[in-house]
Amino acid sequence: MLRCASRVPAARRLAAPLLAGPVLAGLTALALASPAAAADREVLTPVCVPALPVVHPGCAVGRTYAGAEVPDPANYLTELRGTDRWGTAALIAEAGFPQADVAVLVSGDDGHLVDALSAGPLARTLAAPVLLAGVDRIPAATAEFLTRHAVKAVLVVGGPTSLDAGTEARLRALGVTSLGRVAGEDRYATSRAVAALLPPTAHAWVAAGSDAHRVDALSAGGPAAGLREPVYLVAGGAVATATAAALSAAGTTSTSVVGGPGAVADDVLAQLPGAQRVAGTDRFGTAAAAALDGVGRGLPGGDVVIAPGGDDHLVDALAAAPLGRPTLLLVDTQASYDVIEAWWSLNGATRTTAVGPVRLSG
Repeated sequence: MLRCASRVPAARRLAAPLLAGPVLAGLTALALASPAAAADREVLTPVCVPALPVVHPGCAVGRTYAGAEVPDPANYLTELRGTDRWGTAALIAEAGFPQADVAVLVSGDDGHLVDALSAGPLARTLAAPVLLAGVDRIPAATAEFLTRHAVKAVLVVGGPTSLDAGTEARLRALGVTSLGRVAGEDRYATSRAVAALLPPTAHAWVAAGSDAHRVDALSAGGPAAGLREPVYLVAGGAVATATAAALSAAGTTSTSVVGGPGAVADDVLAQLPGAQRVAGTDRFGTAAAAALDGVGRGLPGGDVVIAPGGDDHLVDALAAAPLGRPTLLLVDTQASYDVIEAWWSLNGATRTTAVGPVRLSG
């Protein structure tokens, strides 16, 4: 487990009680706050324009949904971790989307995470969580969330190599009645297809689609979701041309390109509209730079997700993206601790959500 309890701001190293959170399929959630803290909840309004490949019950009746708790007073820490990646994603879904009747399903297998890197903003726009599945199975924690919430509509992101052709039948067996799949011929085309389901925006996010740099797209997912802006994956050559064309067709006039020149080359950046590079000296600095870019575009700086930044736990950041918050990465190194301490010094701390094996409470 990752720990940095000694580095948590003093206001959040509490004499406060541990408040029992929801228990879901062997999962645990800890909420640490002032004993007098009262929590309200975010209000989520789904946007279903352009037309979706699923029937969204909320859009049909103009429904709004309760989202994550918004504590008052501040200095509120929630730790969301399950016994495995499937459980952690389900617990994030429970915390952020407790009234969900729609879900976005993506691959939780390490070899296919890149296919779902653009899913977070779409899920947030639909007031829906991102849940994880294996290529040929629906894990128990995912199935339990779907059945307990009576989710009737699921949008699958990724082609059959990520989630096989039997995925739809397995979902129907769980009571899902409206199913759709969004996918392209490759990861880059899939990101463009996902972006096409979001309302047009003047600003978008771009990151490398290579396996070696997928962490940059994960860093972009949280702030992009909070702003309801798409994340496009890019490479050189024809992919860069197709991405630039898609951005132009969507009316995008500025792009935040997350990652250094080793991830997205300068000649690719030059093809993108109003491109600004957002990068640090390593993945932790790049995540902080993306988070700061999101804050500059209107997100609250004291409201962050802290996710594991090691290659073996990147899936937790994927599941947390629909929470729509600036996302910082942590591993057990001084460099990553320093980035988070600097963030707290600059922005303060109102609501901090740690996901996966990250522990901030001792």
